[in-house]
Amino acid sequence: MRIQNNCLTLTSIALLILNIGSVPSKANPFADPKTSPSAISAPVANISTTANQTSSSQRIPRVLIIGDSTYSSHTKELGKVLKDKAEIVYAFWNPDEIADTRNTLRLLDRHLGRIDRNGQPVEPNNWPQWDLIHFNCGLADLIYRAPNIKSFRVMPIHVGGVRNVSPKEYEQNLNTLVETLKAKTPKSKLLWASTTPIRASGTDVFELGSEIQYNAIAEGIMQKHGVPINDMYTQVKALINMDKPAGFGADPFNFDKKSIHMPILQMIQKIFDLQPAANE
Repeated sequence: MRIQNNCLTLTSIALLILNIGSVPSKANPFADPKTSPSAISAPVANISTTANQTSSSQRIPRVLIIGDSTYSSHTKELGKVLKDKAEIVYAFWNPDEIADTRNTLRLLDRHLGRIDRNGQPVEPNNWPQWDLIHFNCGLADLIYRAPNIKSFRVMPIHVGGVRNVSPKEYEQNLNTLVETLKAKTPKSKLLWASTTPIRASGTDVFELGSEIQYNAIAEGIMQKHGVPINDMYTQVKALINMDKPAGFGADPFNFDKKSIHMPILQMIQKIFDLQPAANE
């Protein structure tokens, strides 16, 4: 009974952070109001954008960001800073979906805007054309879960939780993901984001240092495929106090109330030769 209670308590925490479990989106403080049921019939690219849509005669770079809520909730400033310079779109996740490599592969066509949120195909002439795809999978692969059950439930290490995705499977999945992105979007630039740091917290659902191993795996794959890396690990580590866990135990998704959008912004500006605004 003790294990189950731990499991349920930690699940409620992770639901708010990782987009997992079976709670309504309104219970998720990071949920995008544009993902309400009344809006789910449209293609993802028409819903999750944080920058102004532009007509074809005013073409600006379109950037797709694939990742967990670390990106959708902590980089909202991107759309504001890049208004009229680039269109920023966040890949959509349902509240009951975990953003690991398995699901990123399974839902890739939806993320690319080729399947709508009802699972219906989008006409090819309406597929979004992505100039840059900035992507990451890591924390959701590293989290510990209840073993031997089909449904996903977070479970702490000390009561028998097992890592969601093993290093071997992570390597296989990530390699397939890069190959698939290259095949499906040959004209898009790809930019991998390393997984952000894990620091101690009371939840015990992450192993300290495990992201370093997975980042090394990812680095090898990106080098193999010639995909540049946005070193979010180093950038975020410099922003936060690694010795002081978050009081509410939601690490590694808390960044001491600091925005992490700047490294992504700088990469986008560099890739598309965009001039920084005077107030940046």
